[in-house]
Amino acid sequence: MRALAFLLALAACADHKPTPAAVGSGSGVPTIMPSITAKVVGSKPGRPPLTRLLVDVQLANDAAEPRWVLVPSKLPAPTSGGIDKLEQLTASGLAIGRFLGGGGLYALRLAPGARVTLRKLEVGWWRTEGQPVPAFDMRFAPDVKLGDQPMASWFDKDPTISGAADVDMEAARHTASHKTDDGAEVPLAAPGATTTSVQLSAP
Repeated sequence: MRALAFLLALAACADHKPTPAAVGSGSGVPTIMPSITAKVVGSKPGRPPLTRLLVDVQLANDAAEPRWVLVPSKLPAPTSGGIDKLEQLTASGLAIGRFLGGGGLYALRLAPGARVTLRKLEVGWWRTEGQPVPAFDMRFAPDVKLGDQPMASWFDKDPTISGAADVDMEAARHTASHKTDDGAEVPLAAPGATTTSVQLSAP
């Protein structure tokens, strides 16, 4: 009987799975995190050791408030450096930020419930022979600042994306720019950001 009870308890534990969408916010109230998938769908040649990966990225914000999504534009992702310029890309009527500088990246802002697929997003991979593609780490944050300015203020319109969208990034056009006043990099701050990591496969 003891053996049977032990096996039943073990089975019950195996059937219990945590809900990955809810995590503690520190206030005791669960926070619903955005979700992502990403996969390499192609590549373009670059000057060695650069390979330009084409990545399909699916994003969903199931939280009750907007979220910025910060997406690497190069791998390995920089661990230092700031931002000095925005090249605003527009596709399907949506604004997506390509930020330049030592800490360059892509950024988009999702409204609650928004779902966006970015197709063939170009990501530069400084490839080392025999090494796998580095982790593709995306950060989600309720607010992002560039120096003392909100990131949204660098765009020429409210960049918040609502509803569902499927965006061909190869068709995106550079429609606006913004630079720092003196051309110097400013730090990017994303307080309260969380990171989701996806392991990409080499093309």
